[in-house]
Amino acid sequence: MLCYLEVMGIDKKYNVPRIIGAHEGAPRWLRLGLLLVLLGGVAWLAYQKGGSSISQGFARLQLGSDRVETLEQERNDLRRELAMVKQAADVDREALLAIRNQIKTLQDEGLKMEEELTFLRSIVSTSSKKQVLKLQNFKIEPGLEAQQYVYKFSVSQAINSGSVVKGKIEMTVMGLLDGQTKLLKLEQLSEEQLTSHKMRFRYYQNVEGKFHLPTGFQPATITIEVKPSNSKLAPVSESYNWSPIS
Repeated sequence: MLCYLEVMGIDKKYNVPRIIGAHEGAPRWLRLGLLLVLLGGVAWLAYQKGGSSISQGFARLQLGSDRVETLEQERNDLRRELAMVKQAADVDREALLAIRNQIKTLQDEGLKMEEELTFLRSIVSTSSKKQVLKLQNFKIEPGLEAQQYVYKFSVSQAINSGSVVKGKIEMTVMGLLDGQTKLLKLEQLSEEQLTSHKMRFRYYQNVEGKFHLPTGFQPATITIEVKPSNSKLAPVSESYNWSPIS
């Protein structure tokens, strides 16, 4: 750089050196190289930091996955244990139910045997030598169909050694139909259209059957008449209030 100085009338010409920046004097390729090196270092540092974060993230994910597997295993174990407990409870419940049913069956059988024993005692009673017919153990209960009923009873003779009893048994049901008293015979009610039950026995005879009541009919009583063909035996008639056993 050339400067001209006028100092106190002195006119002189000097060469003043100019400071040149390093970038102005360095080749372009060198500057580009330095820039690339700098960028590479920054990228490397970022990569190292990012890789560390990713590694930590993967480690946390792995721990979480292991924890999930552990919890699922514990849940499956609990489910199996619960299923076993339920199965054992079901077995115990079924066993208890079977025992209760068996007890009920034995009680029913015992009651039935007691009734039969009482019945047989009445047949072989020695208190009287006279032939007397008896109606016993009458029961009526609803059938499987609407207005259907099932009846049961027994007929016996109380003697020491009786002859064969023959005859017939008639049945009637009295009630209200359309507000009027109505008497219905067995042949009007019986599914088999029976007019009567045949009677033939030496000691006793069990009688049972089914019948249908007309729609709207309100039964009140049922009457059973035992009519032996032997004149030495008096007929027997019994009436029972209508009270089906459900």
